[in-house]
Amino acid sequence: MLFGRILRLPCDILFGRPSDTPSSPNEYLNNLEARLESVHVFDSERIKLASERMKIRYDSGATGHHFKEGDQVWMYNPKRRRGLSPKSQQ
Repeated sequence: MLFGRILRLPCDILFGRPSDTPSSPNEYLNNLEARLESVHVFDSERIKLASERMKIRYDSGATGHHFKEGDQVWMYNPKRRRGLSPKSQQ
């Protein structure tokens, strides 16, 4: 709006306005709100699918060691040598 009137450009005068142009600001806002809602729903579904794929991929790589009480296992407990830094011990 310009000076309380609907702005008309020279191309609008020559070719007319497109038929799908909203006639009022309220109609435009309603259309915009509906489009934003549909985009939000679409994005949330895609994020959920991506999250499920990442979980499946992570779970497939995670080792499934199931130990029971009393099972014998190896324990890694390296001893630090005095005088050498941990970086030099290897």
